[in-house]
Amino acid sequence: MQLNGVEIEHTNMRDVFLARTSLGDKPLLICEGETLTYRDADERSNRLASTLAGYGVEKGDVVATFMYNSVDHAAVWYACVKLGAIFASLNVSLAPNELVYSLGDTNAKVVIVDSDLLGIYKEAQPDFKHQPIEVLWRGEATSNFIPFDSLYNGENILPTVEIAPNDPMSIIYTGGSTSMPKGVLAPHLHYIGAAERYKEITQSQPDDVHFANSHFFHVGGQQFGIMGPLYCGTTGVMTKWFSVSKYWEIARKTGATIIDPIGTMISALLTREVSPQDRDHNVRVGIGIASGQVRSSFRNEFEERFGVPLLEVYAMTEVGVLLCSERLNDKTADSCGKTYGWADISIVDENDCPVPTGEQGQILLRPNGANCFMLEYINKPEETIQAWRNLWYHSGDIGYLDEGGYLHFVGRQAHWVRVRGENVSAFEVEKVLTAHEAVKDCAIVGVPGDLGEEDIKAYIHLEEGIDLDPIDVISWCEERIAYFKVPRFIEFVTEFPRTITKQEIERHALRERGRGDAWDRLAQDE
Repeated sequence: MQLNGVEIEHTNMRDVFLARTSLGDKPLLICEGETLTYRDADERSNRLASTLAGYGVEKGDVVATFMYNSVDHAAVWYACVKLGAIFASLNVSLAPNELVYSLGDTNAKVVIVDSDLLGIYKEAQPDFKHQPIEVLWRGEATSNFIPFDSLYNGENILPTVEIAPNDPMSIIYTGGSTSMPKGVLAPHLHYIGAAERYKEITQSQPDDVHFANSHFFHVGGQQFGIMGPLYCGTTGVMTKWFSVSKYWEIARKTGATIIDPIGTMISALLTREVSPQDRDHNVRVGIGIASGQVRSSFRNEFEERFGVPLLEVYAMTEVGVLLCSERLNDKTADSCGKTYGWADISIVDENDCPVPTGEQGQILLRPNGANCFMLEYINKPEETIQAWRNLWYHSGDIGYLDEGGYLHFVGRQAHWVRVRGENVSAFEVEKVLTAHEAVKDCAIVGVPGDLGEEDIKAYIHLEEGIDLDPIDVISWCEERIAYFKVPRFIEFVTEFPRTITKQEIERHALRERGRGDAWDRLAQDE
């Protein structure tokens, strides 16, 4: 079988895994001081699969986890891969009511709970709509929970099952900033397509070590830290939390050659004092999602300071990682690169009609191979149909294609503000604000206007020890953007609420604050 002109040896991740077991004692995953070799992963997943099968888990059943990153967590997923079961890793930052929704949405037959998250789980328990088999990881066993270690008592025997390329492999939840989170049902070929792109972009070699900076519940963590290295026969490194102070220490200690700092992780790593050790590492390439999240000067500074070329990418949970990317020999300023045959891109207006080259519109995507995108949003047929209307996947993102066919990401459609009949890109205004030397970070949101629609509110985090008058902010903006794009409300803050995965600013939380006691430009005019 071919994918994008590449002959692939296996069409499901189970067969990939079985082929890689010959690597024996080579580390597959290093996490929190523990190492899982390819041989360990094979035996542990066999034993887990046997035990889960004894609890009634069959092909197509869901096994959910509410756990931090760990080698045992990975072993659970490998067991699901061998069983043909569907792995659903739930966000560790979920509140009890959110956990009730997500776990119920999966209808999981088994749920494995991290002892560090047991308090939240127990708060949610009384509201569960179904009763899964409950397993507790690394905690004192109780009458209600099966101890995790007992799952390893199963036989070291490979389950017998046949898996097709389009059989579901996982449920990955998207963010729920504008609606309830949607569970993306991803098939086996979704991961193989992503892994082939990963191999192309990183130019993966047998001795590569990928230090992944995300979580098992996030598509980036899954396809960078776990399945990408497994597919390529290399080593993945993951941690419980992203740490600025320990980042390069871990990279050096593990011999990392590939990294993937996402968004504000790039700027956060630049806050450390410059050191002679900044280039004392083996990292040769970074996959960095910076566009729309941090200013390009941060990316340039990162590359110069640490000596690591960052390759900008564009993708999402529904389509898999690295769908559109730069390449080491093909980098274009402020672009996310091209799809290199993996998908078609169309930029359209509000009526789904293509716009001219260079004009902004919604980014639509269409795969050039079957079963490489999501199968559906589970339990949400209407949302699935809406996302795929006119036979294109609607990203909800705004961007444009230049004359060379390179994609430029502008911002998320949900982050636009409707002001007096005009659509204002939050990203555009933020780009102007962060160009001011006193502004460390900022976020633009819409708040209720006097006549309906919205007015623009700017949340601004200033550089330490610097004051800035709101009037000066307005003057700065008026010189650089159209008047209707200039913020009406300004509020200075010392920190932002952020997502656990990409450390993106949680705009919906800021939007919920409304006008508050913010400085009002119109009040000054009066």
